[in-house]
Amino acid sequence: MSAASVTAFPRRTPPTILVVEDDVLIRALISDGLRAQGFRVLEASSADDAITVLDSVRVDLLFVDIHLPGLRNGLDVARHVQARGIPTQMILTSGKSDASAVPDLDDFGPFVRKPYLVSRVVSLVSDSLNWPDAPQA
Repeated sequence: MSAASVTAFPRRTPPTILVVEDDVLIRALISDGLRAQGFRVLEASSADDAITVLDSVRVDLLFVDIHLPGLRNGLDVARHVQARGIPTQMILTSGKSDASAVPDLDDFGPFVRKPYLVSRVVSLVSDSLNWPDAPQA
C-alpha cells in the first residue's frame, strides 16, 4: 500500500487548544467560538499560567497573544513549546503595531493582528488542525 492510497480519517476526539490572552473579554470570545466548533479549550491569562498548563496537559494548538504583562510574554510561551519538541501548532496574535518588528515571528506559525473576527480565528484553527467546519455531534 502506497502513502498516496492512504485515506485521512477525521479525528474522533477533539483537539485541545490553549488560548493565552490577558484580556478576559477577548479570551472568552475566542474560547467560546472554539468550543462551539467542537474543540476542547483551556485558558490562561499569563505566560506563567500557560507554561504550567503546557507542562501538564498535551495541547494540540497554542493561540497566544505575544504581548502579555509580566516577566514573560507570549513569545516566551512559544519558545517553551518549541523547546519541548512536542508537535504543537501555534498561532500568534497582537494588537500592538510593533509586532511586525519581532524577529523570527514567522518561525512560530501564522500571525493574526488584532482586532480580528472570531470566525477568522476559528477557521484558521480548524484548517491548522484539519478539523471539520461543523461542530461534532
